[in-house]
Formats: sequence, structure tokens, C-alpha cells
Amino acid sequence: MKLIVKTLVLVLLSTLLLPIAPVFAIYNGVDAVGTPNVVSVIKEYSDGKRYASCSGALVAPRIVVTAAHCVTEDETGLLAKNVWVAPAGASFKILTVDGKVGGRILENTNDAAESRAIYEQYKASSIKVTSTYYSSSDIVVDNDVAFIVLEKALVLTSNITIASDEETESFIANKSAVRIYGYGLTVFEGDMSLKPKTTTMNFDFKPTTLKNSVYLKSPTSSACSGDSGGPVIVSTLTKLYLVGVITGGANATVGPECSLKFSGNYYTLVTLITKYANLAFASAVEASNKSDSALLQSDTDLKNAKESLAKAELATRAALENQSKSDSEAKLALEAKEKSDSEAKLALEAKEKSDSDAQLAREAKVKSDSDAATTLKLSIEAELKAKLADEAKLAAENSASTLRNEVAALNTKIKSLQSSLTVASKKLTAICKVKPKPKGC
Repeated sequence: MKLIVKTLVLVLLSTLLLPIAPVFAIYNGVDAVGTPNVVSVIKEYSDGKRYASCSGALVAPRIVVTAAHCVTEDETGLLAKNVWVAPAGASFKILTVDGKVGGRILENTNDAAESRAIYEQYKASSIKVTSTYYSSSDIVVDNDVAFIVLEKALVLTSNITIASDEETESFIANKSAVRIYGYGLTVFEGDMSLKPKTTTMNFDFKPTTLKNSVYLKSPTSSACSGDSGGPVIVSTLTKLYLVGVITGGANATVGPECSLKFSGNYYTLVTLITKYANLAFASAVEASNKSDSALLQSDTDLKNAKESLAKAELATRAALENQSKSDSEAKLALEAKEKSDSEAKLALEAKEKSDSDAQLAREAKVKSDSDAATTLKLSIEAELKAKLADEAKLAAENSASTLRNEVAALNTKIKSLQSSLTVASKKLTAICKVKPKPKGC
């Protein structure tokens, strides 16, 4: 912990960057979920480990102000490998894997990868600190302020103004009330908060050993480890003024209090930012350039989108024309098919009628053949009877010898007629076997 000694023993309010874990913030504070100007600051060391150990103040869509020690490595004092910020006022939750605590992730995400995908959008493209700031020790030093310029703009729903020298001195002289915000601990040796917290303190006095700093005091609450870099805001009827960022506090040795109490009050150290207009201006210029670049890219993207839309409209029009032509051809094809079907139906009806007429003709022929066979049979029988009568008469008239010869001849003829009759009968039988069976069979 970083310390400062004057009348009070003070410590920085960022932890020794433990891995992301269960969380709480600001001793005796209240929830400030959705607060538009406080963010959680995440930094990555050179060894690749990430820690969410600080807070920050969102003053413009691309600019976050925080404590300088929140963006440097503890051992070397050099800028961290990477720095990101989460969306303003965001809530976190504990990630549990197989029953074990796996760290904290953003509230509306399901795992660490999804949480990272959100906050990694808001990466620091540059970090601006004074040329004189350097600290790799546990002692708070001068100029503990950093301005972060983000690669991508955050949503800023509430405007905030950086207080001027005159306004800052007036607030301090009047011991004005301020609100402090942070994601730090809520109890001594506790865990980082899952939600931003806030409390009210008052300006008290400036230390003689640190430049551009002031103490806040409160009999009931204070900042805590992890609140470093959080915004210190004075509210008027018309404006919100960012006066400074949290950088230190009185070091507690037991819980639950985060800070030591002196003469009935807790004390929090704040670094004023009014003297860092050059850094604020440089950050604003860079952020503006990034916004202009993003706007130019947006215009280019819009132009490309319009061109793509125009091409798509042409393609759609051509597709509609092709569709209309295709529909017309399909209609003609359908009409031709309906005509062909109608002609085929007429041809089928004509064929059915022809087949019916042929069947009737076949039935008439079979009947005619049957009638002819019957007539032939009757004729043969009549002829046979007449012949027999003639033969009987002749037999009676001729001698017995002649009669025998004639009878023999007659028998021969009868056999022949019987054979003819058999042939006619077979023919009739064959005719009657035809299907459909002729009438008369």
C-alpha cells in the first residue's frame, strides 16, 4: 500500500492488484449502479496477469481521469502493458466454475471471455501523466493523476466539467460537500466491489507535503482500497464539477473500518486536477482527432453502404424484372399445358367412343356369326331329314341290295355332315369364348 505521513498516516486506496475476486466498495457507502461518471479500471502487467484494482472518472466519451498509480506497475513504476475500462456504472458478478470462485465478470455476461469482449473494446490508446511523475514505492508522490484516451468512445449520459482553479479554491475554502465514487473495498481486508459505491464527504485542508492535493473528511464514511482514481464531484444547481480523483487514505489495521479515525473523522486524500490542464487539453485533442478519424471512417463506411445499397437495389430491380419475365413465361407455359390437357382429354374421349363402337361392332359380328351357325345347323338338319325321307322312300322302292348300298352311302354322307356340324359347333364355341361374351351365346 502507498503511504503518506503528515498529521495522518495515509495510504493509497488501490490494492496490491490481486486477481479479480468477489467484491464490495467505499466504507459506509451506498450503491451507485448506473452512475454515468465512474468506471472500473483494469490493467495488465508485463507478465500477462490482469487486475481490476482501481476506479476512474469518465469526463468525455473517450477520456477517463484516474490516479497515475492505477496505470503503472507497482514494482517498476512503468506504464502497465495494457489498460482498459468497463462501461460507466457497470455491475459485476462472481464467476463460479465447478463450484470454485473463478473471479468476477460483467453482470450481463456468462463467462470471462464474454466479459472481456465487452471491456476490451475500451482499451487505452494512450495514457498521459506528467513528466515528473514516477513511483515504484509505497509512498504517495506528487502529480498522481493520469488521463486515459480510449480507442473507442464510451456512452456518456451526463456532462461533467473539470473545475477551474477559482472554483476549486472556492469549494475548498467553503468546505463544500463532495460525492466520491469507487469500486473499492467496503470493509478492511475485504474484496473489490461488484457495484460502484458512493458517499458524501467534505473538503478539509491541503497537505503541505503534497502538491495539488486536499483532504476530505467525514465522521461516518471514507474511501477504501480500490477506490483510487474514482471521481470526486461537487454538484451545483446547474453543473457537475470534477474536482479531483481519490489517491489515498488513512491506513486501517483492523476491520471493518477501511480507514483510521482521527478526532472523530475519517480522512481521504484527493489529488486535484485543475493544475493538469495541459494533459486534459492534450487528451481532448487526441480524443477529438480520434473522433474525427472515426467520423471520417463512418462517412466512408456510409458512402460504401450507400453504394452497396444502390447496387443491391439494381440487383433487386433486375431480379424483379427477371421474376416478372419468368412469371409471364410460366403463365404462357401453364396456358399451353391447359390447352394440351384439354386436347388430350378430347382425344381420350374420342378414343373411348371409338373403342365403344368397335366393341359394339364386335358384339354384333359375334351375334351374326352365332345366328349364321344356328341357321346352318337347322338347314343341315332339315336337309338331313328330307334326305332321309327320300332315302326311305327310295329304299322302299328299290331292292334290298340297292337299299343297303344307298344306306351305306347315306351313312357316309351323314358322317361327313356330322363332321361339318362338329366343325360348326366348335366354331360357335370359339365365338362364345370371346370377351366380352357376344349376345346369344
